[in-house]
Amino acid sequence: MQLPQLQRYIIIPLLFMVTTAFADVVVTTNPSTQLRAWVLTEGDFKLELIQRLPDQTRAFFQGRGFSAKIANDLALSCIFQAIGTNIGKPENAQPVSYSLKDWQIKINNKIQALKLKETWKAQWLPSEVKPAARIAFTWATFPTQQTFASGGDYGWGMVSVGVPPESTFDLKVVWKQNNNTRSTWIRRLTCPQDR
Repeated sequence: MQLPQLQRYIIIPLLFMVTTAFADVVVTTNPSTQLRAWVLTEGDFKLELIQRLPDQTRAFFQGRGFSAKIANDLALSCIFQAIGTNIGKPENAQPVSYSLKDWQIKINNKIQALKLKETWKAQWLPSEVKPAARIAFTWATFPTQQTFASGGDYGWGMVSVGVPPESTFDLKVVWKQNNNTRSTWIRRLTCPQDR
C-alpha cells in the first residue's frame, strides 16, 4: 500500500533527523570475560573503549613497580582500554586529532574532566614512584593529545575516568578533522565492579 504524497514528505525528514542526531555507537560484550566495549564510529574517527577489571589494573601496575596503594588507587578510578583509529582511506582522508583535556564526563548530573595522566603524575612524590614505573605509566596510558594520520593510523592505552567501580556515566568525546571540531556523547558507559 502506497502512502499518500503528504505523509511521505513528513516521514522522510523525521528519519533523516534521527540518523544524523546520534553517533554510531555499538556496544558489545565479550562472552568469556563479560566485559563490555563501546565502539564509536563517526566520519574517519573510530574510538573503542573497553572495560578493564580493577584487578587487571592492579596487577598491571604492581608488575611495573607501583606500590599496592597506588596500584589500588588507579584500579578504583575506572580505567578503560582506549583504541583510537583514523579509518579514512589514504587517498581522501584528513588527519584526526584529539585532546583528552576537551573530553568530559557527566555523572549524577554533574560535568567533570577525565583524570589525566598528568594529574596522576603530579600527585606522586618522587620517593613513591620510581622513574622506571613513571615511564611504564606514560607508555601504558592513552596519550593526552594525539594526531592520527590517514589510512589506518592508530594509538591505544588506558584512560582513567576518575570515578568508582560500578559507576555509570556519559562521555563527551571531542576531536578535530579538516580543521573542524566535532563532538558527540557516548551514553551510559559503565565501570565494572571490583570483583
